[in-house]
Amino acid sequence: MTTARDRGRAAGVHAPEVSTTSPFLLTEDPTIADRIAALGEVRRYRAGEFVYRQGSVSDFIYQVVRGRLRIYLTRADGSERVLSYAEPGAGLGESTCFDGLPRYASCVAVTDSEMSVISRQAVMEAARGQPAILVEMTRRISRKARLFAMHIAADGLPARGRVALVLDHLVEAYGVRQPDGTLRLRVQYSLDELALMIGVTRVTMSRELARLLEEGVVRRHGREIVVPDLDALRAVAGGYRP
Repeated sequence: MTTARDRGRAAGVHAPEVSTTSPFLLTEDPTIADRIAALGEVRRYRAGEFVYRQGSVSDFIYQVVRGRLRIYLTRADGSERVLSYAEPGAGLGESTCFDGLPRYASCVAVTDSEMSVISRQAVMEAARGQPAILVEMTRRISRKARLFAMHIAADGLPARGRVALVLDHLVEAYGVRQPDGTLRLRVQYSLDELALMIGVTRVTMSRELARLLEEGVVRRHGREIVVPDLDALRAVAGGYRP
């Protein structure tokens, strides 16, 4: 079973070892994030400050330079669903930039952060000479569509399946293939963060992860999670592929 990183290496492209913890990134071109970031101006956001709010309209996209941000949507009943967390290299806000519709989620800084703020005009002008930029924007939007599909699929699974599904999703995006064939997830999400992504409590997340560890479906390597067999993990998630 291959991951995005495996496919990049097979194509002769060697992306740097994971420098982000956002499923909104990991590209097969290790230079594209820097090229996109260079199109904008860096702005600083303090922890707790909003980069944008759900329902707002803007033609700017954002790329994380430093820090950690939370992306979440607010339901009609006031409850929140965390979609993901973004760290350096992650791109945000592409959909609204191109379709002109209100933002479907909010983005708030978890830590003091820096973002490259890029206008639609700057993207389009640069893309005339660098069409790979638009290809990358399309890839990011497509990846986020898969993220939404994962959240929908998770709602129909028991807690055990939800935990397996979110781990599968993260391994697909960030799994680093080891010489022994296992996949190492070199990202560090807290139990609270993982729980918020799949709509379970921290206690439930801890319990189900412990079960997967006990059964050998996943292993620990320090603070990193190792997946010995991706097919086995996906079987726990009901066979759904994010």
